[in-house]
Amino acid sequence: MISLPLVVEFLLLFLLNMAIGAFGFIPSFFVTTLNINSFGLAVGTFLSLSGEIFGAILGFYLYRLGFSKMNPAWRSHRFWQALQNQSVVRVFWSVIGLRLIPFVPSGLVTAGASLTAISAWGFAAASTIGKIPAVFLEIAVAYGYTQSLSAEYQYGILAAVLIICLIIWLMRKRKSARGKI
Repeated sequence: MISLPLVVEFLLLFLLNMAIGAFGFIPSFFVTTLNINSFGLAVGTFLSLSGEIFGAILGFYLYRLGFSKMNPAWRSHRFWQALQNQSVVRVFWSVIGLRLIPFVPSGLVTAGASLTAISAWGFAAASTIGKIPAVFLEIAVAYGYTQSLSAEYQYGILAAVLIICLIIWLMRKRKSARGKI
């Protein structure tokens, strides 16, 4: 029998995976590691893959909604015009190709696709096809990471990465505040 705390942990991790997939700018590696540590390789893989897929779909809708609320004048730039004039078939294959490249920010792909005529179903299919190999590669690396380092070291590395990101963010915020004066 599955315990309630385990179900709650699974649902919280699924929501976290979805949020990271929707934003698409936050690396999912550490959450993938957490998924594997918490639920093992098979369920952790399912959790990472489903969170990434549903998160990308959610992100697609959120970007479309957000772009529809913005002043449309920015779309007149030739870069955005060229993006919007792509055929649905070309966008479909571009999404697959860009999803296969590990270091292309997922949020850029999702945002770009949301500006085109591709349907949500077409985007979901292309995104899923492209994400499967990328997520399996991430799973392989995360699994090796979980097997070679103790949990204490993993949490230490995660804490160090979060602290470094926070410091960088604070420095940039301070620099931009100085620029406005």
